[in-house]
Amino acid sequence: MKTSNIFRLLLITGLFLQLSCVKDTSNFDYVKGNPVKLSFDITSALVAVIDEPLDIVPKREFEVAGKTINDYDHEWYQDGKLLSKDADLVYLGSKPGYVMLNYYMIDKETGLRFETGPVTMTVISPYETGWVVLYEKDGESEIAHIRKTPTGYRDQLALYKDKNNGESLGSHPLRIKDYYVNGGRGVGIIQQGGQGSVELSGFNYEKRLVVNESFVGGRPAGLNPVNAGFYETADLLVNDDGKLYARLFQTNPIAFTVPWLNIPLEVSKGMKIKHLWDVQSGYTMYTVMYDELNNRLLYASLKLVQNITFGATLKIDTFPPPPVYLPVPAGYINPSLPLTGYDYIWGGTFKDDLIVSSNPVFIVREQATGEVYLQPFTFMNLMGIQTIHTPGMKQTFTGKQYLNANTKFVAIKTRSFLFFSGDADNKGLYYYDVSIGGATKKYHTLPASITALTQSEDGQQLAVGLADGTVILYDISSQSLLSGGPVELHRLSGLGRIADISLRGGSPQ
Repeated sequence: MKTSNIFRLLLITGLFLQLSCVKDTSNFDYVKGNPVKLSFDITSALVAVIDEPLDIVPKREFEVAGKTINDYDHEWYQDGKLLSKDADLVYLGSKPGYVMLNYYMIDKETGLRFETGPVTMTVISPYETGWVVLYEKDGESEIAHIRKTPTGYRDQLALYKDKNNGESLGSHPLRIKDYYVNGGRGVGIIQQGGQGSVELSGFNYEKRLVVNESFVGGRPAGLNPVNAGFYETADLLVNDDGKLYARLFQTNPIAFTVPWLNIPLEVSKGMKIKHLWDVQSGYTMYTVMYDELNNRLLYASLKLVQNITFGATLKIDTFPPPPVYLPVPAGYINPSLPLTGYDYIWGGTFKDDLIVSSNPVFIVREQATGEVYLQPFTFMNLMGIQTIHTPGMKQTFTGKQYLNANTKFVAIKTRSFLFFSGDADNKGLYYYDVSIGGATKKYHTLPASITALTQSEDGQQLAVGLADGTVILYDISSQSLLSGGPVELHRLSGLGRIADISLRGGSPQ
């Protein structure tokens, strides 16, 4: 009986609810508010440049006559986080990559929200190309950046402090290097004061690594770097006592995580590295050094040798002799042997080719006569086998009389021009054609001593740094050289003493 009564009660309740629904007219009054259609009036992808404000103004179509943006509140979100409550967004990017923007207009009258929908924007770094300048002002190291824009050149100063919360970079700056890291580029700064040498992100100049803190087993005693080479498979650090330290990379290393080895590299007869050549080793897979201890040239093969006991190791050796079947020119200074009877002045490479070959050149002074010679040769690196392919003809260097203890050299690699500073005050800028020899030509006299010379990788521009804090960019194309006078592209002054200049990413643009 109880079950039957419950069933009847449920049936009656269901009929009552059904009748109630039938009587409902469904006449709801939906609130539409004051709609506005939103979009972005752009013809291409939205792109922002780090440190350059980008005005983003949505396109608005009000459906209710008389309504304006003042009748709405506004919210901008980046990747889900509130960015701004302004009607139009002034976007200032800080890191490269892709971001998702959402824009909402909130009707003040009803609280209803209208949106554009997600918009993907690309944020790019302006620092991946152009010139980066290492300078010292008021006793502190700093960096500046110069790049070409559609409207002219853009100069940015004191970037390290700006990007590192006001921290001092250091002091006594020596070298600055642009180099590849997995996933981007890095900037290495060699300096001897403050925190010492550091490595920065190439995207925004934020500090990523302090060299003194990055050695396996702790910092070596007496560490005081004067130069460094950054290559695809290994990096080299030259100390002021001639010791050479390395770090070796495995496949796809995480950027700025591989430590330096705290035991210096050793070779037969020992070595004291005085000069690390500027070799585009990403192409040739080797670099060259001058060993002051034995007055000889050494090359380091950057094709790492896998050793069962020691793992990956660098091969450092003297140059192999020219093959016996190749004629050797009279007076040839053999780079395979110690430079007996000569004082080393400088060395660098030209015509660096993809992996295969380059044309090394070194300059020496004969001790007996005081004559200065330039000795070229062709070095091959084929299938991992290195050889001197073509012994070159020794040349009498006609720029001898301009050289001084502070002379700076730079190889214009693609065109076989050697630019160098000279004269007693080091204000003279000269160039010499190493492919044909002949007379040394004066390019220009600068207003202060030259402290840095750097080429663009296409060989068409030259950056010159001066002791008075000036950087000048010159057009050194063939047309410019034939014009008979210097062609200045841009000048930046007031930095402090220029220590070094590096080209970012291979391009001055």
